[in-house]
Amino acid sequence: MIALGHRIQKPVETQEQCNAYAQAATAVNDHNAGCRPGETLWTIADKSDCYEVVEDGLMPEPVPAAPTVAEQLAEMERKNEMLTQCLMEMSEIVYA
Repeated sequence: MIALGHRIQKPVETQEQCNAYAQAATAVNDHNAGCRPGETLWTIADKSDCYEVVEDGLMPEPVPAAPTVAEQLAEMERKNEMLTQCLMEMSEIVYA
């Protein structure tokens, strides 16, 4: 099983060594694909004597989606309606 601290000695020259690296890369990708926000991501560090599976920060919180054009338009219309109502009320006070 591939886990943090797993090492593949250098140099990687044989097919068996290449397969071991590919297996580690697949395990890292699979682990990261299953991470939720705040969980630790993995990567493969290229060290002088080996490749090692190490921590790579935390999975970030998802970025909220930007409002659609329709949502932006609806918000602007709501604010416009509110401003119009305020102006009407102010006019009634001023010209009463």
